[in-house]
Parts: sequence; C-alpha cells; structure tokens
Amino acid sequence: PGALRAGAGRRQPGPILVDCTLGGAGHTEALLERIPGLRVVGLDRDPSALEAAGRRLARFGKERVRLMHGDFGDMRELLLGSGLVAPGEEEGSLAGILADLGVSSPQLDRAERGFSFRVDGPLDMRMDPSNPKVKPASWYLANMEA
Repeated sequence: PGALRAGAGRRQPGPILVDCTLGGAGHTEALLERIPGLRVVGLDRDPSALEAAGRRLARFGKERVRLMHGDFGDMRELLLGSGLVAPGEEEGSLAGILADLGVSSPQLDRAERGFSFRVDGPLDMRMDPSNPKVKPASWYLANMEA
C-alpha cells in the first residue's frame, strides 16, 4: 500500500518498476491503475504468459508497459533493451522490483505444459518451452543412468 501511494500524482516520465516474473500481470495491472505515470518493464520466460499479459496490459500503452521475453537473471540487459533506461543510467533509475516466484495457474491448469498433477499430459515442465537448449523433463528421465 505504501508503494501504491508513493507514486500517486507523478507525471511522465514516471518511476520505473521491473516485474521480473510477470506471469498473468495481475500485480502489474493493479500498480499501473493506482500509480499514474508508472512505467513497467515486465519480464517472463514463458511466451504464453507474455502473450496473455500483453492482452491484459494493452490498454496502458507502450509508453508505460514494455514486455520482454527473458530470465530475471538477465534483468540488466533486458532493462537496457527496453529503451526506458539508457546505458550508464541503470543505477538509481528503478523505483522497484517485483518478484512473485513460483509457477502460475495457467502452467498448472494446461496439461500440455507438463506441470499438472491433476490432468494427464506430457512430462514437459519447461518454464520456457521456446528455448531449444532446455529439454523437457521426460528427456532427462529417459536418459538418466541408474
């Protein structure tokens, strides 16, 4: 609540928040609604989460929301790639970082993602199924030695 009040009334360019685990974007949507001028860089490894978040946050426009596909371990590079922060200005340019760690409901609910314990599906369990360097969990089980 203090963070919600802190940015109230600011004009563009406003504070920058990095949501490093964007997911369904519920937290980010609430902050954008309550803090005029807040700009957000939303990061997620899950392409389907980014697509859903993009639809949810589209009404705030590209001036306030930048969605980036990637891992929060690469936050600095992704923030610079967002165009909201110039190289050399990273320090002190962020108002905050939000991290809601864990899997999201859509990952558990969709059998094809391979996280579900309620519905049969392939054993995938990749947070970023578009990354060719990461194999599905079934591959690791099939290729491990006893």
